[in-house]
Amino acid sequence: MNYEKALALYRNDKTLQLLRAEHFPLLLSFFHLAFKQQNRISYLQPEIQSLLADYIYSLEQKGIDDYDNPALDYLTKWSQQGYLRRYYEKSDDPVYELSPATENALKWLDDLNKPEFIGTHSRLLQFFQLLQQIVSAIAGPYERIKELEAARKKIDAEIDQIKLGNFVKPSDTQIKEHFFLAEETAKRLLADFRQVEENFRELDVHTRQTIIKSNKGKAEILDNVFMQQDYLWNTDQGKSFRSFWEFLMSERMQEELEVLLDRVNDVPAIIEVKKERTVDMIKLNLVDAGDKVNRSNDGLVEQLRKFVEQKNLAESRHILQNIENIEHLLIEHQELLDWQAPWMCIDGIIKPSFPMERPLFVPPRKVIFANSIVKDGSPGEVTAAVFDQFYVDMEVLKQNISTCLREKSQVSLSEVLRSFEPTKGMAEVIGYIQIAANEARHYIDNERTEELLLFNTAEQTSYKLSAPLIIYNR
Repeated sequence: MNYEKALALYRNDKTLQLLRAEHFPLLLSFFHLAFKQQNRISYLQPEIQSLLADYIYSLEQKGIDDYDNPALDYLTKWSQQGYLRRYYEKSDDPVYELSPATENALKWLDDLNKPEFIGTHSRLLQFFQLLQQIVSAIAGPYERIKELEAARKKIDAEIDQIKLGNFVKPSDTQIKEHFFLAEETAKRLLADFRQVEENFRELDVHTRQTIIKSNKGKAEILDNVFMQQDYLWNTDQGKSFRSFWEFLMSERMQEELEVLLDRVNDVPAIIEVKKERTVDMIKLNLVDAGDKVNRSNDGLVEQLRKFVEQKNLAESRHILQNIENIEHLLIEHQELLDWQAPWMCIDGIIKPSFPMERPLFVPPRKVIFANSIVKDGSPGEVTAAVFDQFYVDMEVLKQNISTCLREKSQVSLSEVLRSFEPTKGMAEVIGYIQIAANEARHYIDNERTEELLLFNTAEQTSYKLSAPLIIYNR
């Protein structure tokens, strides 16, 4: 942080401007009341206008008469200053929600308001767990096996101690620490979504400006927009959001989250210190926040669709106008035209297609079912085949290749398959081939082939596969 950057933040950063705002006490207190205490992400204008008017009236009853403007004037001004985001959705009334800058300010001020105690023990445990996850993620297969075996021994030892009656429940202090940490994490997670959504909105605004200002063709503009969108999705933030959304939409995860929340709310120590419903509303708020991010991306797609339609319409009109101009020219100069002269020459043999050559319509055969009684079936029987699918994790395959390349500078596909026997058959082999095709440092020799031996664990059979010679390079 040098002087120039500090000065730029002081002049341009919306969060710092909010902390210096004229109506700072009204701003922060009302935003905390309306959005944080109520666990709301957005309001329609009549709702938030009525709530702000009631709040200003309650301040006047306490002798605070510094705010004599109508509530809508304050909301409009705060939207113009970037403290609130004002936009339209389905209804005619605008929607208001907190901007990322306001979320940062509320988060920072909430940190200043220290809780009853700071859970240093739970934070230290979380710190160690994060480090352990990082080390486990970069460990090789043999190191990972050792870690799992050590964890299994530790779990078995704990089970033996519990069977002997040596069970120690965590103290109320430890439970409170963990709950406060979970509550703080939930608040920060919801606040972080503002910035993710803001990034997609900025891309949407940039796309609209590009379409309006640019006189380029459809292909060039769409290529530029899609390149920016792919870049945004391929950033760490975009990949993290995709993983988050897939995990959140998992039915198993949602059921597990509901069970955990029900059990947490029954703990007496948590009931004693619980003041807000942030943790209880986390599922609903996360789904709503994630859906807003997806809607921002959908808005970009909708804008591109309208742009393509308008371009197609303009091009069609241009073509029709050219045809009309040609017809007018032919009529005006018809005396000068030689109608017997050839106008077009086609090389090769022409094979015309006549409508009468097409076969006549043949009605489809009706299938007559036997007179049998149809019995009710179980939904599980019908949908079992749909859900009985498997997923080939490309990251795992890349990790397998990297593991083989630690000892050699080059390895072939057959060597990789011998070191890591495929468990998902041909789909896994295709995944390895796709990795070689997508990365330029690997080599595929289509003129030379090698035989690969695969084993079907379900049928206990093996079969050979002929594939191009693939060499993976470090």
